[in-house]
Amino acid sequence: MYKFNTISLDAADTLFFIKMGLGNTYYEILKKYTNKFEPKEISNCFKKYFNSRPGLYFTGLKGSELENAEKKWWYRLVKDIFDELGMFESFDDYFNDLYKHFEFDAWEIFDDTIPFLKELKRNGFKIIITSNFDSRIFKVCDGLGISPYIDHFTISSQSGCAKPDKDFFLKSLNDSGSDIKTTIHIGDNPELDFNACKKIGLKAFLIDRDEKINGDYVINSLSSVLGKI
Repeated sequence: MYKFNTISLDAADTLFFIKMGLGNTYYEILKKYTNKFEPKEISNCFKKYFNSRPGLYFTGLKGSELENAEKKWWYRLVKDIFDELGMFESFDDYFNDLYKHFEFDAWEIFDDTIPFLKELKRNGFKIIITSNFDSRIFKVCDGLGISPYIDHFTISSQSGCAKPDKDFFLKSLNDSGSDIKTTIHIGDNPELDFNACKKIGLKAFLIDRDEKINGDYVINSLSSVLGKI
């Protein structure tokens, strides 16, 4: 018998990942327009601008208004990247292709994701997503076969806040009708997932499939968490 009844999950790099890597994906789409840049410099520049800007969240937006705000957020980020690396003709066309690609085609599911979700359902767990993501997550999860297992989604773009803000986790718990004492969160980022949860007393595990981190709170596959709870 488990002490917990709800599993909260991060999405990107926990349930699925960019199959070619970010820099290579940006580069492959870019080759239609220019061959000036290398994947590594794109990736490095992405990290610089992604980490230095306000999070991907909005307040009180729904439907097409929210989707437009999300796309503008990403447009500004990608434009910053190529303003630094070197702007090129047809940038807007490139961005639209790139944005569409990340609606589904860019992603690949981890081998252990669906078996884990099935195992959780067999054991009666509620499953919620708590992720810094935009509304494209629904197309990604639908396409990868994840959606049928999820009882509730909380994503930053709809929430007015984002990880590691404690209010984001509390909103996910509240909106999904979950109790912090009987919920576990699993994610791949030490700061955004594990440390953020620890600060509010939400039990968490850090997934590290590459086995680079040691600790009782670290798991190397999703299903291994069931042996720890």
